[in-house]
Amino acid sequence: MGVQGRNGALLAVEEINDAGGLDGRKLELLVRDDLNTPEGAVKADKELVVAGVSAILGHMTSSQSLAAIGEMKDSGVLYISPTTSTPLLQGIKDNFFRVIPTLSELSKGLAEYSTGKLGMKRLAVIWDTSNKAFTVPYKDVFISTFEENGGKLVGEARIGKQKDNVDWQKVVEELKAVKPDVVVMVTSARDLAAFAQYCKINKTDWTIASSMWAFTKELVQTGGKSVEGVLFVVHFAEDNAAPGYNEFKQKFIDRYGWAPNFAAVFGYQAVQVFAEAVRLNGGSTKGLDKIIPGISFDTSIIGPFSIDDFGDVKGVGHIVFVKNGEFVTVARGE
Repeated sequence: MGVQGRNGALLAVEEINDAGGLDGRKLELLVRDDLNTPEGAVKADKELVVAGVSAILGHMTSSQSLAAIGEMKDSGVLYISPTTSTPLLQGIKDNFFRVIPTLSELSKGLAEYSTGKLGMKRLAVIWDTSNKAFTVPYKDVFISTFEENGGKLVGEARIGKQKDNVDWQKVVEELKAVKPDVVVMVTSARDLAAFAQYCKINKTDWTIASSMWAFTKELVQTGGKSVEGVLFVVHFAEDNAAPGYNEFKQKFIDRYGWAPNFAAVFGYQAVQVFAEAVRLNGGSTKGLDKIIPGISFDTSIIGPFSIDDFGDVKGVGHIVFVKNGEFVTVARGE
């Protein structure tokens, strides 16, 4: 997600600069690696504030955003996150804005699809403790919705800092003992791919569903045929793209040599939000936290959206599954 989000943001910066910049000034993108840790996020942001940035586009994962915002709350720095979707930052007036809706509706929608459309009754959950700001709300919403619709939680497994040494065979065997209909993975693509491979080896018959975190090409590249049939509910699906997406996609491929994923799309859009705020602010980067609330895009590569007074956006979910190595939409949100 980090690489793709950065590349999407850089493409937007280059396009703006090629068109003359903002109010005659060119944008400069400073890139820092937050190491995907809370400590790394804080360190990176402190460096960027010292460098005098006008805004930080990040972070890409929820736990890093929470850590950074908590530590940097008195710095006055503006955050625009492409992919942080934790509800723990929802409904709060602060300097944090995002272009992706919160995870709650997605998790609820996936649970409703699992029980209603697929008739699933028995649920197991595997979640990553290293990104609790995302994984805990996601799995809690899924479980409660699943149970409200007549289902039952029969198993749960956690991975975290030890995930490089996860005994996936043991996990699969423990799940086989409780016989779930569906296993929901709230993990990265790499962990989901590893689990799916062991499921295939063991010839399990449950359905695998996943949060949007693993909705990347890395899943297919790493998991191969093992991830065929994995289900998602996502805010952006390539085969259900907004007008203008295909042009963006081709530019991205021309620039980087491979297709964008959702993180690249939202990274690109985060820069567009910043640019629009600066234009509305007469070219100034000061006080953008007063300008961004209420900004709306009738046309964008992620579809129409607006940012509310709390820096949050709303969006619809699309049911997507892996088929022949591609993400295919089977049900579209309204």
